[in-house]
Amino acid sequence: MIGRHSLALRLMVLALGASLVALVAAGLVISGLLRTFVVETFETNLNATMVALMANTQFDEDAGRLRLDASVADPRFEQPFSGWYWQIADADQVLIGSSSLWTDTLGLGLAEPDGSVRRRMMSGPQGERLLVLERDFTAPGGTGRLRVSVAMPEALIEAEVSRIVGPLIWSLSLLGLGLSLAIIVQVRLGLRPLRQVEADLRAIETGQRDTLPAARHDELAPLVAQINSLLAHSRSTIERARTHVGNLAHGLKTPLSGLDALLARSAMPEAERTEVETLSASMNRMISQHLRRARSAGAVGIAGARTPLGAVVDDLLPVFRGIYADRQLAFNVSGDKDAIFAGERDDLEEMLGNLIDNAAKWGRSRIDIAVETPPAGKIAVTVCDDGPGMDDAQFALARERGRRLDESRPGSGLGLAIVSDLTALYGGALRLKRADLGGVAACLELPAAPTGN
Repeated sequence: MIGRHSLALRLMVLALGASLVALVAAGLVISGLLRTFVVETFETNLNATMVALMANTQFDEDAGRLRLDASVADPRFEQPFSGWYWQIADADQVLIGSSSLWTDTLGLGLAEPDGSVRRRMMSGPQGERLLVLERDFTAPGGTGRLRVSVAMPEALIEAEVSRIVGPLIWSLSLLGLGLSLAIIVQVRLGLRPLRQVEADLRAIETGQRDTLPAARHDELAPLVAQINSLLAHSRSTIERARTHVGNLAHGLKTPLSGLDALLARSAMPEAERTEVETLSASMNRMISQHLRRARSAGAVGIAGARTPLGAVVDDLLPVFRGIYADRQLAFNVSGDKDAIFAGERDDLEEMLGNLIDNAAKWGRSRIDIAVETPPAGKIAVTVCDDGPGMDDAQFALARERGRRLDESRPGSGLGLAIVSDLTALYGGALRLKRADLGGVAACLELPAAPTGN
C-alpha cells in the first residue's frame, strides 16, 4: 500500500503531472493547427468564389448597370438563407447579390484600398455567425471602385474542426492512459531494488542475515556499503563495550573473592562478619546484574535475536512450582504462547522470572500469566497474583532499586528494578496496577519479533 509520503507516489505524481501537462499542451497546439488548416481551407474556397465573381462581372454601358456573365456553380448560394452568401456593392448600395440573401445584405462600405482581402466576422440574416471575405476591385467597363463580399456559416467551420479534433482527443486520451500505465510500471520496477534492500534489512532484523548482499546497481552500492559498515562498526563497538564491562566485573570479583577468603579466616565478631558478608554478597549481585545488562545491551544493539515466549514460560513454571511446592500455588497460563520476543532468551527469563517470583512470594493460592499480541509489533505479558495487593504509595515505591516493602520476605529488593531496566533497554514498559484477583498485576510490554521472509 502506497502512503502519502511514499517516494513511489511522489515519482508517479511528478511523472503523471508532467505527462498530463505535455499531453494537454500538445492537444492544444495540434488542435490549433488543425483549426487553422480547416479555416484556411474554407477561406481558399471562398477566395476562389470571390475571384470567379470578379472575373465574370463587368459594367454594361448600354444598360448602365453591372452584369454577371456566369453564375456561381455552388448551389448553396442559391438556397435562401443557407448561410452561403455573396454580393457586389459600391459605397452606397448593393448592386448585385446571391439568391440566398433575398433582400438582406452583408453590409456596405469599401474594404482596404490596396485591393487586399479582408476577413471579418458578422451576424447573418438569420442571426447566424458568418465568416466574410471582402475585396475591392474595378469591373471592366466601369470607373468606380466596387467591393465583392463572400460569406459562409461559422458553424460549418466549427463542425468540421470538431470532426477532426474529436479523434485527436480520443487518441491523446488513450496515449495518456498508456503513458500512465507505463509510468506506474516503470516506477514500480525502478524502485524494486529499494524494496529488495528493505527485505534484506528485515532479514537482518529477523536474524536470517548478518549483512546486506552486494548491490547490483551503482546508485545503491554506496548505500549498501555504508549500511554494512555501520552494522560492522555497531557490532565491534558493542563487543568492545561488553568486553570492557566483563573485564571490569571480573577484575572486581577477584578482590571480592580474596576478601571473602580473608573474612573466612579472620576472628571477626559474628555480628560484624554477618554485616560484611551481606555487603560482599550485595556487591557480587550488583556485579552480576551489570554483567547481565552489558550482555542485554549487546543483544539489543544487534538485530536478529528471537525467543519463543511459550518455551520460556514452560521452562520457568516447573522451577517455581518446585520452589513454592509447600504453598501449593496454582500457575495458570493463557493467551498466545506462540508469540516471539525480539530479544535474548536470558533476558526474557530474567524479566519473567522476577515477575513470577515476586507474584509467588505474595500470592495466596493462584498466579495467572496472560500473553497478548496487540498490533504494532508488541507482546503484552501480565502476571497477576491473589495476594494482599498494594496501595498507591506502595505502587510508587515498588520499582525503586533496593526497596523492599516487607523485610520478612526473602530477596534483595532489586527484582522489579532489574525488570524495569531490561524492559527499557528493549524499548518496552513495565506497569503495575491492581489485579482483578485482588493482588498486583505486573504488565510487561516487549517488542515482538517481525515476521519477514
